[in-house]
Amino acid sequence: MRLALLLALAALAGSPAAPAAAEPAVRLAYTTLPAGRYEIAVKGMLCAVCARAIRAQWAALPAVEKVSVDYATGKAVLTVRLDGSLPVDDLKKVLTKAELVANLRARFSIASIAYLP
Repeated sequence: MRLALLLALAALAGSPAAPAAAEPAVRLAYTTLPAGRYEIAVKGMLCAVCARAIRAQWAALPAVEKVSVDYATGKAVLTVRLDGSLPVDDLKKVLTKAELVANLRARFSIASIAYLP
């Protein structure tokens, strides 16, 4: 009985899985970033050139005081000025500019945003 059950489970595990659905859009907790420091996970970076392109584009935003992007971890640390706020849509729009600057056919997206105390 146990052997039959194990064989049945093994057969199920080896059966082809249903086709994967398209990855759902990531729902971010923030729509606007108030003053403070944030860790932003960025998907799609291919190399350090991508990280530099993202850093340069985000640093050009008026509400950004400081930004660093690390390709190895896929994360950025961004500081929003005390006298400002930053719409997340602005970060996303500038990511498309960074794709062009990097010129590597990379497609960047924001995976998550977390406030750093």
